[in-house]
Amino acid sequence: MIRPARSDDYSLLEKCTPTGVKIVTKRVYHWALRNRNKWFYIERGKFVEYGYRFRYSRDHPYYTVIGDRTILEDFNIWNANVGNIVVGRRCWFGLHTILMGPVRVGDNVSTGPHVSILGPRNPFSESEHEGPKETVIGNRVWISTGSIILFGVKIGDNAVISAGSVVTKDVPEGAFFGGNPARDLSKLVGKARGS
Repeated sequence: MIRPARSDDYSLLEKCTPTGVKIVTKRVYHWALRNRNKWFYIERGKFVEYGYRFRYSRDHPYYTVIGDRTILEDFNIWNANVGNIVVGRRCWFGLHTILMGPVRVGDNVSTGPHVSILGPRNPFSESEHEGPKETVIGNRVWISTGSIILFGVKIGDNAVISAGSVVTKDVPEGAFFGGNPARDLSKLVGKARGS
């Protein structure tokens, strides 16, 4: 004999199901919305890895290109709202890295956590802006923890940026820059090594 359902079973089911369905539907919707830009507007090479909560935004007509075997650690924020982001192969972006376009990053670039590579943020329109058009980071560059790279800076190949530096001017090839504002410490580092 089948036991008839009790009225409190139905009320419990009625209370739980709509809320549960709403929660799941809302989470799936927001997850898809967050990842839509990542799926449709990033041209990526082979074996590109996105960390947990990678956030990406863009405006038309800007785009992002990521080279092969590039890794983005957790909580990276990339913004192509005012310019393109072009990243080379075998790069590593540490935790909580902020990357704003327009920027061009070379191959084998590594950053520590909490690095900010900033884009243009000023009240002038683009036609009035006479300065540089993008930030350029060369090949085999190491940018240490907590560094800030201001818009329009060019960093040469094989350069090292010390932790906590604020880079306001161009960095020559193979240089060691550090401080706030960052300055060339290559000779100082060479003396410490005894060369």
